[in-house]
Amino acid sequence: MKNILALAALVLGSTPAFSLDFVTIQRQLPALGVSPAQLEQPGPVPAPAEAGDHVLTALQAEALADPAAFIDEHTPEEVALAFGLSPARFQITDPKRIENALVKITVYLDRQRVNVQAKDFDQTFKISSGLLPKNGTPGSGKCFAPDFIEEMHYSSLYNKAPMPHSVFFNGNIAMHGTNAEHLLGQPASHGCIRLSKADAKTLYTLIKANGRSNAAICVKGVTPSAKP
Repeated sequence: MKNILALAALVLGSTPAFSLDFVTIQRQLPALGVSPAQLEQPGPVPAPAEAGDHVLTALQAEALADPAAFIDEHTPEEVALAFGLSPARFQITDPKRIENALVKITVYLDRQRVNVQAKDFDQTFKISSGLLPKNGTPGSGKCFAPDFIEEMHYSSLYNKAPMPHSVFFNGNIAMHGTNAEHLLGQPASHGCIRLSKADAKTLYTLIKANGRSNAAICVKGVTPSAKP
C-alpha cells in the first residue's frame, strides 16, 4: 500500500495553488498499473526518519488517513517528505534533453509571455501567471516535463472552475485556457499559467502529438508586482 500511495503522490504531487480531486487521482493510477480501488485502503503509518520527529510523523499520519485531501492541500515538498520521495519527479536537469525536446515551452514570468517551439512552429503567447504576494507561480530557473495533460479539467479548489486544455507540470501547476482573456499579459491567477483558449488548445495539441516525454517546460524570470 505504501508503494501505491508513493506512486500516486509522486505523479500527482500538488501545490496549494491548484489541486486534483480524488476522481482525478484515481483516473491517473491505471497508467501506473495500479487499481484505483487500492488507493482507498490506508495502511500503517511509516516510522519517521528519526525518533521524536513529530512534524514528519504528523505529515505521514495525515497523508495516509486521507491521501486525496493531503495531495490536494500540501506542497510537493510536503508530499515528498510524507512519502519519502523526491519532489522533483518531473524536473529536467539534462541540458541535452531540454535542447532536443520536440516541444520547447519557455515561460517568461517577467514578460508574462510563453514561447512555444516545435517543428515548423515558433510562437509567443500572452499569459497570466500567479498573482503576488500569495500566489506567485513557482519554479523559476527550472525545467520540467509535463506531469499529465487533460482536454478538460475542473478545479477541485475553485468551484469546479473549467480549465480547458490543461498541461500540468511542477507538481500541480497547470497551463490552461481561461475565460479571463482580458487579463492576459499580467499576473492574475492563483498560481497556474493562463492562456487564451485558442493558444491553450494549440499548446495541448502540440504536446499530445509529440508526447509528454518529448516536451520541456522551462520557467524563467520573476513575476512582476501587481499594478496599483
